[in-house]
Amino acid sequence: MERRQALAIIAKVRSVRYAQVSHLDFAHFPLYSADSWHEAGLSRSAALAVVKAFQEQDHDPLLQARARAIVIGDPDYPTILSHLYSPPLVLYVRGQLEAERGVAVVGTRKATPYGRQVVEMVVPVLVTAEHTVVSGLARGIDTLAHSVTLRCGGKTIAVMGCGLDAIYPRENSLLAEKIVEQGGALVSEYREGTPPLAGHFPARNRIISGLSRICLVIEGDMGSGALITAEHALEQGKEVLAVPGSIFSPQSRGTNYLIAQGATPLLEPNVIYETLGTVAKPLEAPATLELRPEESLVLMALSTEPLSVDEVCMHTGFPVAVAAAALTALEVAGAIERLPGGAYLRLRG
Repeated sequence: MERRQALAIIAKVRSVRYAQVSHLDFAHFPLYSADSWHEAGLSRSAALAVVKAFQEQDHDPLLQARARAIVIGDPDYPTILSHLYSPPLVLYVRGQLEAERGVAVVGTRKATPYGRQVVEMVVPVLVTAEHTVVSGLARGIDTLAHSVTLRCGGKTIAVMGCGLDAIYPRENSLLAEKIVEQGGALVSEYREGTPPLAGHFPARNRIISGLSRICLVIEGDMGSGALITAEHALEQGKEVLAVPGSIFSPQSRGTNYLIAQGATPLLEPNVIYETLGTVAKPLEAPATLELRPEESLVLMALSTEPLSVDEVCMHTGFPVAVAAAALTALEVAGAIERLPGGAYLRLRG
């Protein structure tokens, strides 16, 4: 407990006393010198506690088994984060934190069918180009970004607004484990035992953008977390790409606003390659679906707009039982997705 309390003091340096030490070049600062911390502005007791925590950070097997603490200035600390105006002094990490080729993919918790289709379009592009998808593990677009990345065989980083032992939302616990198993990472600046408080999420958004070369905003209303992430990205000198949408959709108000303010419209996958300065790579063709005739007709009936079972029956002329069976088969094959309310959306095929 003594070590964890000391690490907590380190974390508080950013939130409580950061103004006293924000002028320091942490990449070259003598982290293990209490005198240097004291001269930088911390009290003598805080300086001693911080140094003690730094010295003991690698000697807690129980915590290491769950999450390791990486202190700014350590070789494993992401260089891309150390240049932020307010870098986290401590990162808690599970998995492999490889941030050199990170791209933020963020959006609303209330993802629309349009937003889901955009994620299905852009994430395979990023995976094919061997970029790591960085997002926030929230419901909606974040969850889709992580999930599609894993399905495509890529790596993804989830930045959390709570301790790594308190996955939020709870239904993403299995997703979090898969992220680590597939070579990605869970990251937080909050120690274990920290609950997902509302005030933590705006702060964690600077880490999402900080770990990324560019920021893709799929959907988001004005004042949403996605727009906060975009603002952090702009402050950090990163390029922001936003997906244009209907002027009548609340989930597109934020992205349309970003475009009006100068963000690059994300109109097609090649825009991502151009922004990253890389050569477009051909996407791996999805496995050919072996479909029955009725399944092929149902798939053809579905397009960019979700349809109910009754609407599918109207388009195909099939009885409800036949259409429902075909929809179930297509959903299992990953060609369509069943949305809340019972409508179906075509993903591929």
